[in-house]
Amino acid sequence: MAEATKREFKASARNVRMSARKARLVMDAVRGRDAEEAVVLLGFVNRRAAPAIRKLIESAVANAEEYGNRNGIDIETDNLVVSEARVDEGPRMKRWRPRSRGMANPYTRYTCHMHVTVAEADYVADRKENGKPAWRKPRKRLSEEQRLAKTGRAPAKKEKAEKKEEPKAEKPAAKKTEKKTEKKPAKKAEKKTEAKAEKKPAAKKTEKKADKKSEE
Repeated sequence: MAEATKREFKASARNVRMSARKARLVMDAVRGRDAEEAVVLLGFVNRRAAPAIRKLIESAVANAEEYGNRNGIDIETDNLVVSEARVDEGPRMKRWRPRSRGMANPYTRYTCHMHVTVAEADYVADRKENGKPAWRKPRKRLSEEQRLAKTGRAPAKKEKAEKKEEPKAEKPAAKKTEKKTEKKPAKKAEKKTEAKAEKKPAAKKTEKKADKKSEE
């Protein structure tokens, strides 16, 4: 069976000595443009990442030409579009900078990986009409039941749902009211007895004072 002809071509540069954050600013300006237009535009961009990205796009176009020549396919490089332009963060390198009085300050050297994909304009347009960009593969989504069955949590959740559905036994409301009514008078009676007990010693004191006056 003959292989399907390629319609998108990639080029990547790894461990480029610059931060991914700064390179992404230039990549955002190039993404979605024609390959020729992007190369001309990068010649006027005053950023350190611009020459590296320009070489990368030229490399992807050269890969398309080489593939066409090797397989005898006529690929129009004028119609190529930058369908994907991505920058990933690379390994970081820790370094030390000597300072005064024998001290040293640490700093980090950042690196990044640049990836560019060039595709034919018709191919990109067809993918966009179907709602699928040319640089992204379709993702299979599982339903909620399939996910629960895959993780083995489906039966446990069903048991919990059954427990929740069971109605709670209702306690008679009459007993509650009876208990409340019984407690209230008992508390009031206790308070009254305590108040009387506190008042009695005061009366004794007055009697003692009267006896002392009579003796005098």
